[in-house]
Amino acid sequence: MPVTEVLGAGMEGTVAALDDDRVVKLWDRRSRADLEGLRTFYDAVHQAGIKLRVPRILAIVAVGDGWATVQARLTGTPLWTDHDVSPTRGGRHARALLEVVTALVTLRPTAEMAVLPLAAGAPPFDPAVPFGESLATLVEARVERDAATLARLLPDIESRGAALAIALRSLPPAEAALVHGDLGPSNILAVEGRPTSLLDFGYLSTVGDPAFDAAVAATLFDMFGSHAAEAEEWVDRLFADRFGYARDRIVLYRAAYGLVTASCLVAVADGRHFRWCADLVGRPETTATLGL
Repeated sequence: MPVTEVLGAGMEGTVAALDDDRVVKLWDRRSRADLEGLRTFYDAVHQAGIKLRVPRILAIVAVGDGWATVQARLTGTPLWTDHDVSPTRGGRHARALLEVVTALVTLRPTAEMAVLPLAAGAPPFDPAVPFGESLATLVEARVERDAATLARLLPDIESRGAALAIALRSLPPAEAALVHGDLGPSNILAVEGRPTSLLDFGYLSTVGDPAFDAAVAATLFDMFGSHAAEAEEWVDRLFADRFGYARDRIVLYRAAYGLVTASCLVAVADGRHFRWCADLVGRPETTATLGL
């Protein structure tokens, strides 16, 4: 498959253009079964009538010892990539993000949207089990597996993880929606500032509580930028005004995302991303919410 342009590379593989209509993604670790599940997932999202374009897998092909997918090419550019969004120019981006979350919240979920493994090999969440319960079980499993490494930055990780799991299980059930799970600006393609496509489902993507996407999206909004705390606050406020999500729910979901993601980064536990994730778990607001 001759390529015309390398479009990007991430944690799971490299994407290159084949022509104006198709791209190829060479996956680093995915099995054929994983990719068949991803094709089923994307087809279900598309058929449900989502208001944004999502990737469509046209073919799965063997490449050496690994696998590649041929996908329809999506147009647009990432919402932004510099992760330093000033309040002056961030308002337009925040409204675009709100449009994306609204598209997910209003989509009618189906069983095929709950087929993806969660977070590096964890089994899919069962849609019949409350989202908070499933997330608590994943938190407990990751603390048990990676406590020694997580304790480098979170010395009380075992008691903190236990308290987080209890709090997640106590959350009132929410009406289920499609959850992207990792809703950062680089996963949103836009044309003239308006979101057109949503990429990179597969990490914590499931059917569950849409407040999880709101919590993650706000904290990823400026991530490592100089306005990160301020940006998170006004995106939180934007989502609260639109959807009415309780503050404790947002704080707990943000901490769970941080803990699970940190556990995926234990091999680079001295890195900035690992430290950023650990900070979500150890924040004073998280400590207060957990009653520690």
